[in-house]
Amino acid sequence: MDFEIHMTYTEEQEAFRNEVRAWLEANVPKLHRAEPGSSLTQQQRLENQQMSKQYRLKMGEKGWRAPTWPKEWGGGGMTTQQTVVLNEETSRARAPGVSDLGLSLGAPAILIHGTEEQKKRWLPDVITGKKVGWQVFTEPEAGSDLASLKTRGVRDGDEWVINGSKQFISGGGGPPDYLYTLVNTNPQAARHENISAFIIDAQTPGITIQRMDLIGMNEFEGGQHFVFFDNVRVPHENLVGSEGRGWQMANTTLELEHGGAGSVGGAPPQGGRAMWQRVVEYLKGDTEAANRE
Repeated sequence: MDFEIHMTYTEEQEAFRNEVRAWLEANVPKLHRAEPGSSLTQQQRLENQQMSKQYRLKMGEKGWRAPTWPKEWGGGGMTTQQTVVLNEETSRARAPGVSDLGLSLGAPAILIHGTEEQKKRWLPDVITGKKVGWQVFTEPEAGSDLASLKTRGVRDGDEWVINGSKQFISGGGGPPDYLYTLVNTNPQAARHENISAFIIDAQTPGITIQRMDLIGMNEFEGGQHFVFFDNVRVPHENLVGSEGRGWQMANTTLELEHGGAGSVGGAPPQGGRAMWQRVVEYLKGDTEAANRE
């Protein structure tokens, strides 16, 4: 039975493929990987985190962390065809992921709803990977119903004072530099008009991040967390867009989170030709090749 894969690429695509492949061979870190039935040590996890960070920054410098984003914001300004090749090669190399929720979900919302000053202030560092962001939405009593948020934000001059808690916050990408969160800023307002969005420095006094102790989550990359806000003072300039427009920003984020962004050539490490090649190897009975790092 013929399991061969037949794809056609232009000379330009193949030239770019050679460039990407050579760069990846020189720069993809060799991460610690647990043997079947065993776990990585804490030291190995920390070393993996540091190696992944350095690789993320290198990809950001190339513009390859966000290949289709405009160069003015730190992206690669690349074509769809180039992005297909890039995704295939990073998948083939089993390279660690370089995205985080700040890039995939927060940055597009800032681009659409943020002011020009906010875009200039935040987007370049987010796109290039210099800053890691966490999406901080879910609360104990507000998961799927975000209009029921209880975390409160009260205006105090040129600042907002935020109190409340969030849970099941994914920690991919390492410790956060900033939190992209939704806050109830007007309990008397109509549903969906009572929420505002903020970008908050994760080191702001009053913020506590605590890993959740969940069954089966010890090996989950990044884990899940509680985030507590105790009289956290946030500059008014960190309010994204305008007061009461958080629901619109959340809709942009959730549309992307639920698949609206799609995928060009498949996202590493499962994407494109490399994924199909591993499927073919498995079907041919070569399980060692299919699982090879």
